[in-house]
Amino acid sequence: MIQQHGGNIEQLRCILDFSANINPLGVPDSVKKAILGSIADIEKYPDPYCRELRGKLSKHESISVDNIVCGNGADDLIFRMVHALKPRKALICVPTFSEYRRALYEVGCEICEHKLSEQNNFDVTESIIDVLDSSLDMCFICMPNNPTGRLIAPELLTKIAAKCSENGIVLVSDECFLDFVSDSESYSLRRYFSESCIILKAFTKLFAIPGIRLGYALCGSSKLTEKIQKSGQFWSVSAPAQSAGIAALYEADYVRKTREYIADERRFLAAELIRLGVKVYDGAANYFLFRSRTGLAEELLAEGILIRDCQSFSRLTEGFYRVAVRTHDENIRLISALGRCLNG
Repeated sequence: MIQQHGGNIEQLRCILDFSANINPLGVPDSVKKAILGSIADIEKYPDPYCRELRGKLSKHESISVDNIVCGNGADDLIFRMVHALKPRKALICVPTFSEYRRALYEVGCEICEHKLSEQNNFDVTESIIDVLDSSLDMCFICMPNNPTGRLIAPELLTKIAAKCSENGIVLVSDECFLDFVSDSESYSLRRYFSESCIILKAFTKLFAIPGIRLGYALCGSSKLTEKIQKSGQFWSVSAPAQSAGIAALYEADYVRKTREYIADERRFLAAELIRLGVKVYDGAANYFLFRSRTGLAEELLAEGILIRDCQSFSRLTEGFYRVAVRTHDENIRLISALGRCLNG
């Protein structure tokens, strides 16, 4: 079953979903309460500028409120920034998240693919520096990359940021999954921020609220922020979403526990996948890319488990799959089902 995105289980019943990379610890109680407490506000239009949320984010991210724009999920912001900046030529590193390409197509942008090699575990390497020239208007990087989970080495990221700044390229770093990484600060573009940089972040995955839709962008200049803010719909973030985001920013202990839990379960799940004889492309995110025989997704679906068939990703073919890191009991169920499918 070839999917455009993970988490599409509306037509499936009694399914254990490993296709969507959502925090297995679930929604924090404080966030649930904040959403319920915002019900009285749904009779009014939400603040189009998300003033309170951006104020809290400003302190949380140590950046001026003028450099923050909020949106209806990170996906919304991808489309808004592309429509606002209208790049003529852009670079994406494939395989990667498909929405960059879709947004760029909408504005008639010429899309250049920097192809990541399976022999190099789909890592971004020094070869990208040679293609970052003045003909480009925008470059998308994803850390950890989706679906590979791989990070860009900090020393290489330094060179990428410098080359983009030198050539006037807007560098967009999608860091929606970076908060799952224990030493996330070491890999963030924030260390190499310039006026032409944008960092994408979301509450969706970390706080397990994909149904709420809430993301934000950190911009290297207030001019970029203003352009993105003016693009797209005026009331882009609902009142419940704004309340959820404000509550989530106080959940430091939840984030710490999440990172520890994901790290432990990653080790367990990677070892078990390797034991079953599949090729694992070990990364740093709360999901794995692995390679096995064709038809495995359908076989697992018959077992009541949905995984992400990755054929829809550029550069990936039949036999590539992505699975989320879930609770220990759920991970055991996945391994048991995989064992039955692969070994009888």
